[in-house]
Amino acid sequence: QPLPWLTYPCIDFLRSLDLRDKSVFEWGCGHSTLFFAERAKRVVSIEAGREWFDYIKTKVSDNCELILSTVDEDVETEAIEHFAGGFDVILIDNHGNFRPACCRVALDRLNPGGIIILDNSDQCLRSAEVLRSGDLIQVDFTGFAPGAGYAQTTSIFFSRDYSFRPLDGFQPHRSVAQPNAPWPNA
Repeated sequence: QPLPWLTYPCIDFLRSLDLRDKSVFEWGCGHSTLFFAERAKRVVSIEAGREWFDYIKTKVSDNCELILSTVDEDVETEAIEHFAGGFDVILIDNHGNFRPACCRVALDRLNPGGIIILDNSDQCLRSAEVLRSGDLIQVDFTGFAPGAGYAQTTSIFFSRDYSFRPLDGFQPHRSVAQPNAPWPNA
């Protein structure tokens, strides 16, 4: 099963959500695209790297739409405008310098009750400030990520009217790193 290159604590949290009726928009495609495709109703992903785009394109399912972009801030930020309506989940994991502009646009395209995920938020302080200024609640998930030998942070910014249901009716779900079953009667 593909793992997004987000922090493991964030992945554990996302796994616990029922995304079956949710739409996802990503700036930057990859293993997150494959991860969300298994869980969400619809995934749209913008990617500027041609070789990476071609690689991921061979692995996506029918509920995914990949769009090849150029390394241009205006082109990337405007990409979301080509889609009617908003999105329930927006992932910002593209070129660092483009992220503040993508955050501003994401605020306008987030569906009520939705979330925005900012990867590497500990390195994107201006972007995190843009999202907090949009009246979203920031929760940081710090830890290791697949393929990284150091700790980093992925932040989820929650709408004040956050409305996702937990998968299977309960939360939290046990982490794949937790070898023990839940304690009885606890």
